Amino acid sequence: MFHHLQALAEGQPSKLYGLDYGSRVLCVFELENYKKMAMKRLLEDSRFASGKNHFLFKSLEDVKQNVFEGWELFDGEKVNLF
Repeated sequence: MFHHLQALAEGQPSKLYGLDYGSRVLCVFELENYKKMAMKRLLEDSRFASGKNHFLFKSLEDVKQNVFEGWELFDGEKVNLF
């Protein structure tokens, strides 16, 4: 995930695909517990503090129910995809 953070900080995905906007990393987990563990790990890693809004988390079951709403940042804040 740190490599994704570095790429986002440099704007690599936007440059590569000719986008006029920033990118995000969607993290989908088969098990809710794995999602929570990953979120906790990023929350504790100070390197990710400035990239909080670029990583969105959701369980696979939740994605199946509603792909656009109810994503979480790693601090637990709820956000929508768009």
